[in-house]
Amino acid sequence: MTEFSVPRFSVLITSYRSLRFLQECLGSVLRSTGPSFELLFLENGSPEPEAEWIARNLPDPRLRVFQVPNTRFFAGGINYLAAHARGDYVVMLNADTRVVPGWLEEIDARLRETGFEGMTADVREMSHPEQAGNHVFSLDTFGLLHYTCMQANAPEPTLVTGGCGMAIRRDVFEELGGLDSDFRMYFEDIDFCWRMALRGYRIGYAPRATVYHVGQGSTLSHGFLWNRFRGRRNRVWAYFKNAGPGMLACFLPVYLVIALGSIFGNLVRGKVRNAIAEVSALAAAFYHIGIPLSKRGVVQRTRVLSDRQLEELGLISAPFHGFWGRFYKRRPVR
Repeated sequence: MTEFSVPRFSVLITSYRSLRFLQECLGSVLRSTGPSFELLFLENGSPEPEAEWIARNLPDPRLRVFQVPNTRFFAGGINYLAAHARGDYVVMLNADTRVVPGWLEEIDARLRETGFEGMTADVREMSHPEQAGNHVFSLDTFGLLHYTCMQANAPEPTLVTGGCGMAIRRDVFEELGGLDSDFRMYFEDIDFCWRMALRGYRIGYAPRATVYHVGQGSTLSHGFLWNRFRGRRNRVWAYFKNAGPGMLACFLPVYLVIALGSIFGNLVRGKVRNAIAEVSALAAAFYHIGIPLSKRGVVQRTRVLSDRQLEELGLISAPFHGFWGRFYKRRPVR
């Protein structure tokens, strides 16, 4: 790739305290075969000298390194890199990963075959690579929305996927305003995919684009469980932003009941830290409810698919679709 050519993909990696993973992660990406790509790396307020290490050990014209003094977390870091990306597609990747050489070839082939606006890799846990990873998620861990395990030759779109290994057409990423930086980290990828689906855009699955992921490899151990806190809070915010009125009225109370049950269960099992984090998350979600509500108007005004249409497309399971479907006029599917 010459200095002035436009790459097919811009691979975005934001890193915090991940120095021990960089040789394997960045090295595997730079060995990728197939379509042209650039690799953008952000030292995301990390106390470790990651940018300095890269300059000494991985000189490559395809690799551009950026630094910010304070962490922008995953969402803000990805948005920062996307603003500097030149590729037709942006690909989000975690620093604690290793990719197979042909992963971008597979993603590119599936994008061309399906015409979808997004594609997700097959993400597998590094410690259990023989097990299929969480390449496709239900919208929350309690299965209130449809869970589809994509088969090797099934090009059907899915509603949501994880941000690790997800390729999105750059103009679509920009149209949607990128990841929601108020989420900071956890569930910001699911929120983005949900907003994509509401606009009529599609995400598929590339089964041979394998990405091995350590999973929370750079997460620090704190007295307070920030990962559990943000995961629970951000789920509530995602409902308030993206669900139609009928869906919100039906599913949010169910989710809250299950969340309270989880808190009680943690207390019974003596997992007090888990319970404190989850109670704090629910309190913060509603105390700061103005954050998602301020964005809900834009999301609902610009959606082109109703919840009923998402159910008809197989993207969500809708036991209450007869109730919430009446809230929407039918709109054409792209």
